Amino acid sequence: MKVCVSMFQFYLLQKQGLPKTCRRIIFCCLSFAFFVTIQPVLAKDNVMTLATTNSSNARMKVVDGKVPEDNPGWFIELSRRAASQCKGAIKIELMPWKRALEMVKRGDVAAAFSSSFKTERAIYGVYPMKGDVPDEDRAAKRIVYRAYISSRSKDSMLVENSDISGRNIVVERGASIIPALQKKGAVIFESGDDLSMMRMVAGNRVDAAVGIEDNIDEVLLKHEGIQSKIAKTATPIKKSIGYVMFSKKFYEPHKELVECFWTTSGILRQTAWFKEMRASYQ
Repeated sequence: MKVCVSMFQFYLLQKQGLPKTCRRIIFCCLSFAFFVTIQPVLAKDNVMTLATTNSSNARMKVVDGKVPEDNPGWFIELSRRAASQCKGAIKIELMPWKRALEMVKRGDVAAAFSSSFKTERAIYGVYPMKGDVPDEDRAAKRIVYRAYISSRSKDSMLVENSDISGRNIVVERGASIIPALQKKGAVIFESGDDLSMMRMVAGNRVDAAVGIEDNIDEVLLKHEGIQSKIAKTATPIKKSIGYVMFSKKFYEPHKELVECFWTTSGILRQTAWFKEMRASYQ
């Protein structure tokens, strides 16, 4: 900024006696220099780093451990457009869910998605609200947890009623569903990713795997050999709403940006652009 002020002072001192055309050229050069000086600060300040798990699906594509610029998934396209309309930008970082929550808590990332609403998370995280309750119209995802079993399973109570009491159940490490499954009497085993979970089910090493339906279905579509050995239970284990949960440490100085991002995301979901864009990923 001091450089720009000095240059402007130089311009004021030198403009007298110069032809009008020269003065215009100098002014344009100084304006460009000023813009270049402040632009990185503005851009950096409005970049929202969003943490999520390394699960590739229609919502978010992952190629070689990164989200690509082209065809990144419908949720990423939606989020990029919403951020842009709010004069911001997003950056995606992939990591295990437990680590993502810790980084939100510490303020090392702006937000994590998709996070169900939990009072213990609301201590350090911020959700889009409507009065005293989370605003589902501005949610990132409606999450369905489903149990996946061997296609040869003869456990009728598990197959028809999703009864997991006393069953060996594998879930993603640190998943928020774990306490609910334990309350239902499940014996929990944790795994690093959805594909490993499906392999455990196909190999009859556990009675079932429980995970987010959209994510696991995408994995199975890419691994037909495993898909043929897997079936879903008739009844969902749990349905919940997921949000882009922002860190309080990011939200406080960027409240207008975050609220705009949530609201704009919800509005864009109702547009023809979104419906056509999402359909292109099917």
